Amino acid sequence: MLRVPLLMLFFISFLFSADIAIVKKLDGEVFVKRQTQMIKLKVGKQLEVGDTLITHAKSSIGLIFHDGTILSLGEKSILSINKFLFNPLEKIFKFDIDLHKGIASYESGKIGELSPQSVKFKVPEGTIALHGKKFYMEVK
Repeated sequence: MLRVPLLMLFFISFLFSADIAIVKKLDGEVFVKRQTQMIKLKVGKQLEVGDTLITHAKSSIGLIFHDGTILSLGEKSILSINKFLFNPLEKIFKFDIDLHKGIASYESGKIGELSPQSVKFKVPEGTIALHGKKFYMEVK
């Protein structure tokens, strides 16, 4: 009887959690700028909306977002996470990131599958709209 309320509490806390992604792979030195802090990342670290990822030379990072989206950054990259909303019960979806510089690969998760118009991946010379499941880009 206690299991159902505990599972419901876990699901509700997941919906309102500030954490949106987890670091699954990391090579070299990668930092996250969160508000006024620079934090060196490690595997298992959670990311939040508003975070800016910065990879150094010979560094890379692999992330998995809560909707299953996979995002990888190569060396000397800067990426900002502007918005991430994943609430399938109320059909609220938003994935909005900026690649300022560097190399990124993207494989869409549930947001891209259920609401591709809700995915925005901005670059300095334009915006990439999702019209498939995967893409790769480089911004100099």
